Order: sequence, then C-alpha cells, then structure tokens
Amino acid sequence: MSELPPGIFKPWIHSHEEDTAEAKVYRPSHYPLPPARGREGFEIKENGEFVQYGIGPDDRPQIVAGRWKAEGANRIGVSLKDRGRKSYTLDIVSCDENILRIKR
Repeated sequence: MSELPPGIFKPWIHSHEEDTAEAKVYRPSHYPLPPARGREGFEIKENGEFVQYGIGPDDRPQIVAGRWKAEGANRIGVSLKDRGRKSYTLDIVSCDENILRIKR
C-alpha cells in the first residue's frame, strides 16, 4: 500500500467535465460539482475494501462492493463481488487531496 498516494483513500466522484484525452478526472465526494443526472465513482479504503458507485436506472447510485490490491507503483487491481462484473485495473496518473487522474 505504501506505493499509492496517501490522499487516495477516500470516496471519489467522476468529474467528466474535466476529463482529457489522457485521463479521467475524479474529485472528492464533498467537492462542489455541477448538477448531473448521476455520477459514477468509487472509494478505496486502506483495509483493502473497494466500493464502486454506478448510476442506477433512476439516477441514484448503485453500490457494488469489492476488493483492491496494489499492483506496483500507482496501479490498483480491482475485483468486484458481483460475479457479473469483470475485474479491472486503475492506473493513477496523479493524485492529491483535491483531484485524482486515472489513465484512460
């Protein structure tokens, strides 16, 4: 876990307005984002838990639990408990207290 930025352990919400061709941008859940018909996000917990927030059919969050594991410097492997969802990797471009950039 020491290979990950210390500010990463919190809930993050996708700020699609700030995305670039190279990275998806996420902001802390308390960040004042403009209104949207639902936003995706996730939370990385220090104990290895991962919580994915999807957008439900009524625009409310759908929560899917999982686990994460460090796979080297700035790389996280995610496996979700819902067997219908595939595992995936997050490559961290940069992270501080106010912004997280994930490679597209």
